[in-house]
Amino acid sequence: MLKYFVLLFVVVGVALFYVYIKDPCNQQVRTDFLAKHPSYEILDSSPAEGSPESVRCHISYRKPDSEEIFEAIWLYMHTKRGWEFSKTLEASKTGEAP
Repeated sequence: MLKYFVLLFVVVGVALFYVYIKDPCNQQVRTDFLAKHPSYEILDSSPAEGSPESVRCHISYRKPDSEEIFEAIWLYMHTKRGWEFSKTLEASKTGEAP
């Protein structure tokens, strides 16, 4: 019985890891954002809404030499080549760092 629980744990772990790497709001958005803005500091990135065809990623960031925190929403579309950045839907200042 224990081996079935271990197997179930491994399968769930692999599934969660696969979802994490395939989610564009985890690593890909950070890579794409820093390619466009290499001196900015990313504070957080997370998915907002999504479907199998598109995902909106929220990105919190700080500009160089600034304590102000900004947020942007980037749209990613799923194509034959995988997830690709489509456009910036919104960008706004959210406040100052504590």
